[in-house]
Amino acid sequence: MQDFDFHMPTRVLFGEGRIEELESNIAPRFKRILIVTEKNVARLSGAVEAALAQLSSREFTVFTDVEENPPFSVLESGRKLGVESGVQMVIGIGGGSAMDAAKGIAVLASNEGHMEDFMDGHPLTHDPLPVVCIPTTSGTGSEVTPYAVFTDREKKTKGGFTHPKLFPVLSVVDPTFTYSMPERIIVGTGLDALTHAIEAALSTLASPMSDMIAIESIQTVLKSLKKASQKDEQAMGEMAYASMLAGIAITHGGTILLHIMGYPLTVFHGIHHGTANAILLPAFMNYMKTESRIPRKVERIECLFNSFGGVEAFVTDLGVSTRLSDYGITESEIEQFAGKVIVKGDIEITPADVTEEAIAGIYRSTM
Repeated sequence: MQDFDFHMPTRVLFGEGRIEELESNIAPRFKRILIVTEKNVARLSGAVEAALAQLSSREFTVFTDVEENPPFSVLESGRKLGVESGVQMVIGIGGGSAMDAAKGIAVLASNEGHMEDFMDGHPLTHDPLPVVCIPTTSGTGSEVTPYAVFTDREKKTKGGFTHPKLFPVLSVVDPTFTYSMPERIIVGTGLDALTHAIEAALSTLASPMSDMIAIESIQTVLKSLKKASQKDEQAMGEMAYASMLAGIAITHGGTILLHIMGYPLTVFHGIHHGTANAILLPAFMNYMKTESRIPRKVERIECLFNSFGGVEAFVTDLGVSTRLSDYGITESEIEQFAGKVIVKGDIEITPADVTEEAIAGIYRSTM
């Protein structure tokens, strides 16, 4: 039997109406709280209003300047507001961008320096402030991970930061807050959860326990995403569950080649992160089946798609084309994309001898 470690310190309150338990699950010593969100979430989901009603006995400041794929400038603005307010805890409310921004602000509010430096390996002087997450989308799994992803707009790259103290101390996964999502976001975030789970299962860091969680997530997405995109509330609740499971899976297995191949599509063409992964998913699975060291495991995961007509049919049935040319991407960009991918650490936990030429080949096969 394979040896493995398993650590999941986040307390999760899952279910409709669990937001009403927020106050009782935050220690009284945390009196000054920074809420990190974005304007549309604050306006549409009801999550911010519900959280503030629970926190009426605390001092709170609301930061609503989060942007999709948060750049470093958003973190600096949030840090300034947090330090001025003397915050002791940060609550991220929204999708992955809001939760990741909350984590980044929690780091910067307690440490001198810039996120770029910490992402380059500069050590933290102090632990990040405690983070609470309240997701309003079902895809990133950030509510149960120690990871956050940020965009360097000058270099046109995305990169991740991780720290064991970035595990949220508490996450309230209340599916009712996802009901306001438009269809394209339901699909995009759901596909992000799906690819998280697949990559975690195929990673060299995978274990029997993380595999069990990843497979449950994959099967739940396959069963529920189409119905969720049609605003079936039970299916949307199932997608919130699948997203959380996928987050736990990547905490232990990480993401591999597919995710980092999706980053240039987002940075250079503004394609939603989960959609970018899904565009490349069929070609990635074909590559892994023929070139990886675990072809049988790839085939077992691929078999889960059989009743949906296969991987490509599942993706395209959700209205997502798997042809890069349909998104304005040209052959001339492929070498640049491959060059940005090959340097990423996720290559090391991909169970294949990945080369820059192989990455370019995967991109070309989707043109």
